[in-house]
Amino acid sequence: MTADRSRKRGITITKNRVVRFLLTNRNVQHAVNLLTVAVFFYALYRAAVGPTDSGQNFGSVVFFGFWWAPIMILSLLLFGRIWCYFCPLGAIVRFTQRFGLQRHFPMYTRSKRVAFGLPLSILSLTTLTFVLARWGMADLGVSYMPRRVPYYWLAIVGVAVVVSLVYQRQAFCRYVCPATGVMSVTAKFSPLEVAQNKDTGVTCATLEYESDYLSTDRRCTACMKCTSEQPDEDVELRFRWPGAAVITERIPLVDEAIIALVIWGAIPINFVLSSAILTALGGQLPGLLVSTTAYLASVVAALVGFAVANKLASDWSGLDWEPSFTKFGLSYAPLGLMWALGDFVIAGLLENGGHTVNVVAQGLGIPLSLPPGASAGIVSAWVSFFVTGWLWLAVLWSGAVAWQVATALTDSKRRAAKAFAPHFALMTISTFGLAVGVVSGVSYPIA
Repeated sequence: MTADRSRKRGITITKNRVVRFLLTNRNVQHAVNLLTVAVFFYALYRAAVGPTDSGQNFGSVVFFGFWWAPIMILSLLLFGRIWCYFCPLGAIVRFTQRFGLQRHFPMYTRSKRVAFGLPLSILSLTTLTFVLARWGMADLGVSYMPRRVPYYWLAIVGVAVVVSLVYQRQAFCRYVCPATGVMSVTAKFSPLEVAQNKDTGVTCATLEYESDYLSTDRRCTACMKCTSEQPDEDVELRFRWPGAAVITERIPLVDEAIIALVIWGAIPINFVLSSAILTALGGQLPGLLVSTTAYLASVVAALVGFAVANKLASDWSGLDWEPSFTKFGLSYAPLGLMWALGDFVIAGLLENGGHTVNVVAQGLGIPLSLPPGASAGIVSAWVSFFVTGWLWLAVLWSGAVAWQVATALTDSKRRAAKAFAPHFALMTISTFGLAVGVVSGVSYPIA
């Protein structure tokens, strides 16, 4: 995309004095980070000493009922990686790396390993950290056992500090953080992104994309170095079709496709398939082992199911395995993202939104007594729509991206249809199975 075309699709947000001040004044981000770090450690303290009921514990509610959803999910889906600007872990990393060895973290362009015909890189590390983090939240009970919250987050902080004391350019944020891979994938499906149009002459942390300016938010850490050191360079809020980056990005990565598939497996598929596995294995194995087995089985099921569909698509259409895997894999992301939005955010706000705000406000010393949530009728209506409409909107979104991928990779409509059909069939059949699981009571769509 040329700079001129990009300008037609975007708004130069730095024309606004307030926005320019927020984006270009380094002291502003320092103040924001001091605040978020203070709230972060205060929440850890309250999790350790507060009520053992996770619904009443300020720390537990802040981390899993307020920060993760709705704030983080909504910001990712609307504005890409803008959350990194506020992230307390990012602030800790930026401070810690000043005293580190300043070594270069291995970049994805070097030392690739081939597995199943796919070139994997250091970026696959983010897949493992996401799987582990999600396992800790759900299977270790961190999200509903407040006393475990400090151990969970302090372990992540410890890893962040160690990595930052060795490597430069926020290596933890770009390659190790459990959320960074998810953010990189989600950024492709945001309708908005913050970016610049020309070289600022400032060395960007995301050098692996061969850019010296904020040309993409794909692995941006919102360090704001590009804007604070060159405050006269314009910054745009660009509009784009959600998912267009899957088709147009210069450097497609297999690792990101795997992350998209893991999101699909770890969230919607896990919510239904794990219930069936827990029922089948309950009492035969220790509880933690059963839930862990169910979780891993869900992730493996997503990867294997996609691999089979992609094998058929590649054979029928004559596409090469690697580009087909990479592009079509990313097209499955909306299946996981829409479930997270519909379940964690919308359903969670309807059922417990008022209560969540009350707990957070009271924990900060603000007396508040909002109604705990919507009526049972409204919640029931949402669950019905979630099954009959919302999940199928996700299929349409994923299907639209998959069709664009198919037409971009092939030279005829017939070949595109052959490449598209197995994937759309898998999207449809799997979603039907999830909907049946919810309706039958195997899983209830409230996180």
